[in-house]
Amino acid sequence: MIAERFVLFRAYGVLKYMRIPGPDRQQRGVTLVELLVVLVILSIALTVVVPTMSNSYEKWMLRSAARRTVALFRFASDVARKKGTNITGYYADHGVLLADKGSVFKRLEIPASITVRPEKPRAAVFLPTGQIISSEPFVLESQRGKKMVLEFGPLPGEVSLKEATP
Repeated sequence: MIAERFVLFRAYGVLKYMRIPGPDRQQRGVTLVELLVVLVILSIALTVVVPTMSNSYEKWMLRSAARRTVALFRFASDVARKKGTNITGYYADHGVLLADKGSVFKRLEIPASITVRPEKPRAAVFLPTGQIISSEPFVLESQRGKKMVLEFGPLPGEVSLKEATP
């Protein structure tokens, strides 16, 4: 019965145009529909992954800049103690600068996508006793509004870093 139906289809030419892979016929490539399905799946996956990756990169840049700034301020506190002079730290022209008696001796570049407050003339002063005097904490902010706050404590050389919630 099955053989009769097969012959019946063959007589009408149905099997003649069907794509039947087998030992006598080799498949030569992918069809346009298969290619479009793969492209749709990839585009859906990328719409989910790319925004997450860009947000993670921005957070990483902000945290990295904040940690480097904390390290720079701790370094300034150590230099002030060793030299026995006041060291000034301030933000200007996309960089955090350390100055001793008016001359800049250390500069830390901050990415242009990050803004820092306070700007010059407000600054932090690192005293020979190890204490740090500042009128306000330093705040690093990304373009999307994420903030990292650098606060100075009462103990010598104490600099803490906190992630501010919007």
